[in-house]
This record gives sequence, structure tokens and C-alpha cells, in this order.
Amino acid sequence: MLLNSVFVLSLATLFQAANIHAQNVETVDSNSTVSQQQPIDKPGSYIAHGLLFHYVETDSMQTAGLPNVEWDILKIDPSARENLCQRQTAYCANNCGGPNQAPKNFCNATTMAWGCGCSHKVADFAPFLWPVVQAECSGKAQECQMICNKDTVNPSTCAATCNTYYQCDTDKAPPSYLQTESPNDTPSYNGPPKEISKTDNSNNRNGNSSDSHASRASKFTSNSNAYLVAAIAASASSALLAMTNL
Repeated sequence: MLLNSVFVLSLATLFQAANIHAQNVETVDSNSTVSQQQPIDKPGSYIAHGLLFHYVETDSMQTAGLPNVEWDILKIDPSARENLCQRQTAYCANNCGGPNQAPKNFCNATTMAWGCGCSHKVADFAPFLWPVVQAECSGKAQECQMICNKDTVNPSTCAATCNTYYQCDTDKAPPSYLQTESPNDTPSYNGPPKEISKTDNSNNRNGNSSDSHASRASKFTSNSNAYLVAAIAASASSALLAMTNL
């Protein structure tokens, strides 16, 4: 009777250990799976197409009530865009040291995509001084104020928030994404351009990696459980043999 009790207790202990081990295996694998992190735009500076651009670092409390401005530079009259592009290309040529020193100098009046590249230097005018960038910031700032004029709750706070964010013609101006590699490229009018193909490829790679992790985890868990079951069976056989001998 005592041996039977010991045998039952031994089996219960082994089954409990197997269950705990299986749970631990799954927990470890879950922690090792890397979740894809979404990119976050951070304040600071970056270089694109040979030019130094700046992200704006503003107080989150000051911009928390910023209206949703959907205005873009294409809302400017076509003739005004033509004039703006002429000023833009002249600005580039002047920065490079003359028209012959700016092999890359374009401004598409239809899309407002622009680019500037010098032969013997890097175009180094401050980003907020380029005519196209100034016009875009000014238009968004005006739209922001117009939205605030319709604010019946606290229009003065709304207007102050616009002024804080749209500090055009200064180094605190919001970034522009109208600069492109080619005049045929489509610029981004509201926020950074989204690279869909790269994101999809990254997702696929991450997905394959996750599947691989899951597959390995499943195999590892199955193998571990198989070993534990075998150990339990061996222990049970030994116990039965001992009981028989007694």
C-alpha cells in the first residue's frame, strides 16, 4: 500500500514537472520573439540629397492643440507656382556660384518637386530660406490661423499654438519634404514620404522570421515533452518492477 502511494505521488510529481517545463519553454520563446517597431520621427537634424534639414523640437504641451492643417502648396495659383519655381532655381544657381555650377537645378511647377546640386560644393543655404520651403510653411501657417478663427472655445490659444509650430523663416520652422531626386518624382506634401515597398519587404522578412521562431519553438516544445514522457514512462516501469520484486 505504501509503495502504491509512493508510486502515485511520483507520477503526479513528474507530470507536474513536465507541465511546468512546457510552460517555461513557451514563455522563453514568447519573450525572444522580436516585435516590429514602428519608425518614430525624432527631433534633430538629417541630411537628404546633399542638404541639411532639421526636425523641429517643440514643447508637446504647446503643440497639443495644433489644428489638423490639410493645406498643401498645390493650392497656390499655377502662375504663382511658376514664379516661385523661377525664384527657386535662381536661388540654387546663386548658391552654387552661377548657372554653370548647378548641374542639378530643377523646380516642377506642377508638383512643386525641386532639387539643387552644385558642381564644386554642397548647396548649403539653410532649409527654411529656400523660396519653395518658405511658401509652403507660410501657406500652412495661414491655413492654421484660419482654422483657429473658427474656434469658438479658445481661439487665442489655438492661434498661439499655430505661431509656436509654424515659425517660418527661422531655424525652428517645420520640415519640408518637397525636395526630390528627380523633377518627375512626386514629393510628400504632408509629412515624411512613406516607402511602402521597403516597409512591405521588411514586414515579409519579419513575418518569415517570426514564423521561423514559432516553428523552432513548436519543435523544441514537442521534443522536450517527448523526452519528459519517456522519462515518466521509464520511472513508472522502474516503480512497477520494484513492486513486483517486493
